[in-house]
Formats: sequence, structure tokens, C-alpha cells
Amino acid sequence: MLSRGSLTKRLLALSVLAGLATLGTGGARANLLFNGNLDEISISSQINASPTGWTIDASKTISGAFFDGADSETFCNVADTGGYGLFFKPFQGNVGAEDLLTVKFYQDNPATPNTKFTLSFYAAGEANYSGFFATNTPAPKTWAVIEFLDSTGAVLATNNFDLIAAGLPNGGASSMSSFLYTTPQVTAPAKTVTVRAGCTIANVYSTTGAQSFFIDVLDLESTAPPGSPIITNQPVQTSVPAGSNATFTVGVSNPSGVTYQWQYYNTNLVNGGHVSGATSQTLTITGASPSDAGHYRVLVSNSAGSVYSSDATLTLVNINLFPVVLLSGKIGDTYRVDYATSVAPTTWIPLSTNVLTTSPELVVDTTSPRSNTRFYRAVFLH
Repeated sequence: MLSRGSLTKRLLALSVLAGLATLGTGGARANLLFNGNLDEISISSQINASPTGWTIDASKTISGAFFDGADSETFCNVADTGGYGLFFKPFQGNVGAEDLLTVKFYQDNPATPNTKFTLSFYAAGEANYSGFFATNTPAPKTWAVIEFLDSTGAVLATNNFDLIAAGLPNGGASSMSSFLYTTPQVTAPAKTVTVRAGCTIANVYSTTGAQSFFIDVLDLESTAPPGSPIITNQPVQTSVPAGSNATFTVGVSNPSGVTYQWQYYNTNLVNGGHVSGATSQTLTITGASPSDAGHYRVLVSNSAGSVYSSDATLTLVNINLFPVVLLSGKIGDTYRVDYATSVAPTTWIPLSTNVLTTSPELVVDTTSPRSNTRFYRAVFLH
């Protein structure tokens, strides 16, 4: 098995800048989760690519941190043609050695006290998924999870909802569409600044035959406290020629005392360079380039609470279409991106070495416009 320091990760997602899909539900309510459909994937803490904007924390009871607990796969996709779902790997645990596997899959977003939340997603297990059997101690668990954290990152409250008790099907990936689970509504307690939502499998282990677990299409909906901002006009998708200016605007019915924070791929934007209005009602990207294409949204807040807008995408027209590699990891991690011209190469050609200053970070291969055929990998260096 490769260690994390030496592992080579294949890039599974190759995004074309002129065809990014819009996430979110539109209207007054929106999915708080970035990449809720799990269809955008990138390099992560795991050996294989996983959903962009999400955290996978896998560990075993004896051997500790583990880097092959889950990854993105097309065979567990539910919503979008050509998309992905998340493939959990309970068979990586060992019940005989009591080296049981726990995999936490989650995303953090800002929240305010007294905001109410529900989380929904599609899920299924295979017939021999160990989560269906309580044959070890501690017994395996399969939960939908909503947690609330304070400003120090300490957990104020954890809400675990048992998917097995809720009737999780055991027909494998093909049965996912028959089980759309929605949690009961929970309320953020005092001192909440972050809501953490996702799914956890705990104390699982290898059985025989079909033994995996799958999820897709996560939707975290919120009801803000009375007096919170009310979004009346969502930002809309924008297409501009390369080098032109792009703007996104949000409308609020009760703007008094409201603050704004625009995000790009779930990361806060700051004013400077070609970005202005990062904390205003209207965001402007001056002289948009391929590295600006992607998903934007805004967090609108006042003293009573906060709400997210729907996602809106910026696409560029009349440009060369360059391949894009998305790298997700810790700020300061260093990756080398290589390419090859065949699917089973004997030689990899270095493209660039990248120290992450944001996550995810886009690496554009400007040496390969339009119809060239290239395959990419990212190698974690340190």
C-alpha cells in the first residue's frame, strides 16, 4: 500500500471552462452545500479523487489515519448524467483484528444561533454491508450528521440520525433512488458559528461479497431566525468574453444592517487585483480570465442571522478551451501536476509544481488548447 507521502493520485475530473453546471435550487431557498450533487471532483486527502469542497476524515481504531476510506465513482451517481456519487469502503476495516474503520464525510458552512436545518440525500448499502449487522463491539453505525461548532471549532451539539433504523435499502447502488432520506429539523444552539453536515459510517469492517455503502445528492436547507435577510433576487449565471468584466448581484428585501461576503468555490473572496465588491451587494470581476470561471455565491447576514444565495456560474466564451486540474488539500501542501498522452503511460511529463494558497486551486494547462488528448495526475510532494 502506498503511504500518503508517496502516493500518486489520478485526476478523474477534467473541467471545461465553458460548461460548468449551476448548483443550488434557485428561488428564495437554496442548498447551503457547495457541490451538493458531488459531481465536481478533485484531488483530496484520499488516494483517489473525491467531491470538491468536502472533507473526508477516515481512520481505523488501531492503525489510525487512513487514506482510502471513500472516493467518487460514476456507478453510484443518482441525479446527473455523467455525474458522480460517493463510494464508501467499509471493507477496509478488519473485525478480526479489531481494526475497525470510521469514515466521516462532511462540509462546514457559516451558521447563526436559532437557525433551523434539515439534511437530505440518497443512500443505499449492499446486501453484506456490515452496517446492517451488529456482530462486533462497538457495533457499526450509519448516520446522517448535523453538528454545530463555536468560534473555536469546538462541537456544541451533534445530531446523529440512524439510516439503518430509517430503512436504508440493501440493493446496492441501483436502489439509491428509492431512498431519499431527510433528517428531522434541528436548531443551532447559542454560540453557533458553523454548521457541519454530512454522513458517517463508524466501526465498519469487511464481510464477503457485496459490502459497500453509497450516497449522493446532499441538500442542506435552512430556515433563518425572524428578522434575518430575505433574498428576493438570486445572482444569475453570467457568460462574458475573455478579458471582459463580469458582475453578480443579489437583491435583499430588508437591506438595513446587512453585510455581504461573496465566495468562489466555497472560499471567501477579498478585494484586490481584478476582484471588487467582495463584501458588497454586487461583485465585479474585471478582465475575467479562465481562472475566474466557476461557481460564485454570497453569504448575506445581519444581527438576526444569515442566508446563502444560490450558486451562479461565470463562463467564458470565444476562448480556447484549456483543461483544468482541481487540487484540494491543506493550504501550504505542494503538488506536482503531470500529464501523459495515453491512458496507460510509461512516461509522465511534469506540467507544474503548485503550493496550495487556496483550496480547491485551479491549475490550467495552457499548453493544450482544444482537441489535444492528455491524461493528468497530481503527485503529493510535501
